Amino acid sequence: MPHYQTCRRHPKAGPFLIECYGCKRELFDIQARNEAEAAQRKTARNALTLIGSVTAEILEVTATDTTLIVATQQPNAYFQYGVDVFRLPTAEETDPELADDYRLNPGQWLLIWQAGDHDLATVPDMVQDGRKFLGDMRLIDDSELVKTA
Repeated sequence: MPHYQTCRRHPKAGPFLIECYGCKRELFDIQARNEAEAAQRKTARNALTLIGSVTAEILEVTATDTTLIVATQQPNAYFQYGVDVFRLPTAEETDPELADDYRLNPGQWLLIWQAGDHDLATVPDMVQDGRKFLGDMRLIDDSELVKTA
């Protein structure tokens, strides 16, 4: 039985199967993007919790598989706007052969750089400085970074 629907691909409602491949693909892409952004925000929230920033509002997350740049707003903090840069520990740093005092937990984000300011307009520059720091440390190249607002 044909159904009527109006969408970008079908601006005039008309009979077609409800299983329009183009519409179905577009909805799948939107859902996948939303799930990826939610996962990045959850990861960012976990990293911020580790450093005690539990009330920070996340403005932007930029991530790779092993690094994370998180821009935040905290109205009651010393700097209202901040950028925190994290990395995951390497295999050498999580080696079970290391003594407990030197071994890091696999999958636990490590804070490696921070910046802060009182002006929202400086956030993009702070994020860029965080990217530069990761590049200088050879932890990323810019093609790896994925940004979510």
